[in-house]
Amino acid sequence: MTIVIEPAPRLHRWGGYRARYLAGLSAVVLGIAATNLTSTYSLWFLLIGPAVQLVGWLVLPGALWRRLVVLVPCLVAGLVLIGGADFAGAWVVLLAGWLFVRHRPLLGYLTLLPVLAAVFLLKFTLSEYSQNWLGLLVGAIVTVGSAWAAAWLASIRPVPGISERMPSPSE
Repeated sequence: MTIVIEPAPRLHRWGGYRARYLAGLSAVVLGIAATNLTSTYSLWFLLIGPAVQLVGWLVLPGALWRRLVVLVPCLVAGLVLIGGADFAGAWVVLLAGWLFVRHRPLLGYLTLLPVLAAVFLLKFTLSEYSQNWLGLLVGAIVTVGSAWAAAWLASIRPVPGISERMPSPSE
């Protein structure tokens, strides 16, 4: 097994890579979870959830411009998940944002397909408000699994002699 070296740990910024990664990931997950705890009687989760998620995206290690690009779409996606299975497509946006911030190669974006398939499955099978928890659970599991699959795909090295680039005419 080859060791994967992420590009972000080589950047000299405030805080350690692992601490920023864990704090950012935890804040994003907790922010989305808090947002989805919103009800008529607990509207303050609607204020706290997106704020925590915002901090999470900003703390994650990586290029600042990438984190800023995904900020608004992912915040909206976290809010839209409140709507239930009809809005489960937000999981695709969240995973795409995660892949973009984590500098995953284009091959890793193929992992959006299982999430997209799960979104359609959830949309057509869940029809009641009481089933929203199941949609959130399945969506989260498929999204996390796809993120791990994207990390695995990023670790695959090209086979020498087969996937090398073609030499240019000037070489």
